[in-house]
Amino acid sequence: MKTNKLQLFDLIDNTVALLTKNQPLYIKAVSEITQLLSASLYEANDQLMDLNTRIKSPVSLKEKIIRNKLYKKHESPEEILANLPDIIGIMIPCQFNKNEVEILELIKKHFYMTDNDMLYYNHKLPNIYFNLGMPQPQKQKNGHEIYRIDGQYIVDGTAVNFELQIKSLVNTFWSEIEHKVVYKNNVYIPNYGYIMEMLTAIKGNLVGIDKMLQLVHDHIQDFSTQKAEANIDINFAIAKLISDTFVAKMSESIGFTVDFKRICDLISGYILNKYKDLPVRMAQIAFLDLVHRFNEIYVREINWEQQLYLENEYVGEDKFCKIFGDRLISFMNTDFEWHIFFLILFQIESDNNNLESFTEFMRTIKINYSDKRLYEKLYTAFDKDTADKMYETITEFLAYTLSATASINIIDSNSEDIRNLIDQTISYIIEHFNSYDAFIAHRKPVQMMILEKWGA
Repeated sequence: MKTNKLQLFDLIDNTVALLTKNQPLYIKAVSEITQLLSASLYEANDQLMDLNTRIKSPVSLKEKIIRNKLYKKHESPEEILANLPDIIGIMIPCQFNKNEVEILELIKKHFYMTDNDMLYYNHKLPNIYFNLGMPQPQKQKNGHEIYRIDGQYIVDGTAVNFELQIKSLVNTFWSEIEHKVVYKNNVYIPNYGYIMEMLTAIKGNLVGIDKMLQLVHDHIQDFSTQKAEANIDINFAIAKLISDTFVAKMSESIGFTVDFKRICDLISGYILNKYKDLPVRMAQIAFLDLVHRFNEIYVREINWEQQLYLENEYVGEDKFCKIFGDRLISFMNTDFEWHIFFLILFQIESDNNNLESFTEFMRTIKINYSDKRLYEKLYTAFDKDTADKMYETITEFLAYTLSATASINIIDSNSEDIRNLIDQTISYIIEHFNSYDAFIAHRKPVQMMILEKWGA
């Protein structure tokens, strides 16, 4: 049976052919626009990240023509492309939400001349025009806001339309989620309203994350007394994210909840401590990964009654880690407070590798309690063999003492307090003993110093 091709597909095919033919023109335009914008925005260098560009693909063009019924509005490929505002896409990524409006104002500052109150230009930067008469931020179909400007660039005598978007890290992250999950997903999804509610919740979390990222940035940049306040705010924000996520998951699993605010604080502090030495942008990426993890956790099924396990035998990095680590492993399934702690930690940090997460956790504990750098005075006062034996004895007793208490608060012990106690203990040993045998024979006062601090 003979079939005739729909006329609209002839128009689509011809438009795609014209798009392909114009590729060299678009590539040149992208290069020149990027250079001009980079020069114009040098003042915002601290807020800016690398400019992202794209030229509309044939597939994307076909989808847009059909989705927006451009075949009804225009009669020729030339007319379609001339009225398409985003043949070229330029995205200016910046660090924080507040930077979006700052960069918009900077563009307005540079492109301030106009002949019609709509297209603005700078006589020193020829051929580039911005429609700065558009209200900002623009309202999207999903109800969320975006800083988006229509632009036009004259290259080789031809006007090429481009779209400029200004997006913070979290808004870039959000748009990628929405684009893949909703905008480009044509599969029928039951309970679509629930999916949209989840996306709205994710968007809300990202707004909070932006504030956290700003605090991280300020915290690293500012070495004044504001540091401590910023640290507290970040810790609170992460703890609340943990609480909001896992209270709901516990209720789903066992039908009730218990108070584990203290555990949320401890895990938040542990996470923050891991991020504190990262460069600003790496810390930002780490926090985005963290919120993505929480969004994944929110849709998981978590069984709070199921035993936790490590995939293989834990091998401690030193005797302290082996003794104390083995004890904590036994607590995972016998002490509900420790069970909650490790269940949440493993959900946040591990992808089916609890052992790796536990080993990393014990490495942090080791740094606080048994790192040899804390015991340097021993090695200054005694020969290496004697100092090694004293170190083994002290850290072994410390491990057994902490194990006996079974207190989760050891995670939150102030590292400065720990260093002071270890320093006092070593000073006492140096002052009262001249050999390992003498230390062993009269070690009770040293044990009492440790017991008074961490004993049951």
